Amino acid sequence: MTAQRPSVAVLAETGFIALVLGAVMGLVWWWAAPTEQWTVVEGGLVPADLGFTAWFSADGWFLALGAVAGVVLAGASWRRGRTRPVVLTLGIIIGAGLVSLVAWALGGALGAPDPQTVAETASVGTVVEGSLGIRAMGVLFAPALAALTVQALLLSSAKLSDEPTPFPDSSWVPQQSW
Repeated sequence: MTAQRPSVAVLAETGFIALVLGAVMGLVWWWAAPTEQWTVVEGGLVPADLGFTAWFSADGWFLALGAVAGVVLAGASWRRGRTRPVVLTLGIIIGAGLVSLVAWALGGALGAPDPQTVAETASVGTVVEGSLGIRAMGVLFAPALAALTVQALLLSSAKLSDEPTPFPDSSWVPQQSW
């Protein structure tokens, strides 16, 4: 039988992997997602793009990148904690939340500032860049759903014990009397 890793080690390693993946995901999201464009008008802002494609594109990029990060999180964590499936599941749930929050915070921090503050000093007719953000909050669950799906597939195909299944004692078989 193989030695099991301590629960704290499995959780710590999964958390570290999640923090790194969240940082990478935030950088890629900031780089790949288009930003919103706003036109300064008297009294506020109006969207420069009437199709709102940048709004939906940022959410779509976060969803796709989150799914990839979730798959990577589950695969990397599986190699380290497969002997502790319950602890690993808890680590993946917490880790996927970390991936989403770190990516969201980093992507938003690297993006343009809030357009409302820029519009206060800009002249009418100026086009300002909007901040990178998420409109559909459900995309924050993409890493968790992807990671848990991959873990379920890995668990369903895994051999959980190295010990052979013992044959039952034959005394439990009911005796037939003819």
